[in-house]
Amino acid sequence: MRPQIPVLTPVTRHYLMDFALRAGIFLLIGIIYLAAPEQLDFTASTGLTLPLILLWAAVFCSMAAQLNPKSRLTRGCLKQYPTGCQLTADYDKDALAQAVKQQNRGAAKVAVLWLAVNLFIGLLYHWGSVLRAAELVVLCAFYYLCDLICVLFFCPFQFFLMNNRCCVNCRIFAWGSWMMASPLMTVLHWYAQSLFWMGVVVLICWEVRFFRHPERFWHGSNLALRCDNCTDRLCRYKKLTPKHPI
Repeated sequence: MRPQIPVLTPVTRHYLMDFALRAGIFLLIGIIYLAAPEQLDFTASTGLTLPLILLWAAVFCSMAAQLNPKSRLTRGCLKQYPTGCQLTADYDKDALAQAVKQQNRGAAKVAVLWLAVNLFIGLLYHWGSVLRAAELVVLCAFYYLCDLICVLFFCPFQFFLMNNRCCVNCRIFAWGSWMMASPLMTVLHWYAQSLFWMGVVVLICWEVRFFRHPERFWHGSNLALRCDNCTDRLCRYKKLTPKHPI
């Protein structure tokens, strides 16, 4: 008998199509960078080119979607809202507190590492001889693509720093918004700052909800985050899992 091909869930189909779109945008930006990098300079007095407008709109809309509890995103993002949570009445509050501490330690490691790398990128830009606006745009497009690579295929943050069992249980799922625009954060231009600060808004909303309702973010208290109740099945393409998942 032929092995049955697993049926893709609606969430998986949505993320695969989104991945194809992001890959196409990154390929377009890469080709333009190799052929005419000046077309990616959003600081130029000639104004924005169509590829720059496309990238801005794509990144901004992906961020805005995370602020909508009715979006077609994974439970990993929607668990912050009451509609994405199925609380169990008898969860262990001490275990929850311990899980929060462990998750926060991993999140702190990610924040320090990511800020250090991207602030250094900002320094290279302001030194002027290494990175230009075009290179920052390529990095932003690359991060935009990598955001879904982490969700679908392999996430170094999950595997090496966070140790969460899957993206549905990820403590920093919504951090992807400000992370994808972080190469632009030191550039004082509306194009760069609008994307970066939109990402920060998503980040703040996420962190406030995590602080006020940590029970929504832990599989021990939120039944929707348990493997038996998962309707996303985004983990099907991931071959590596953390050694000590939480």
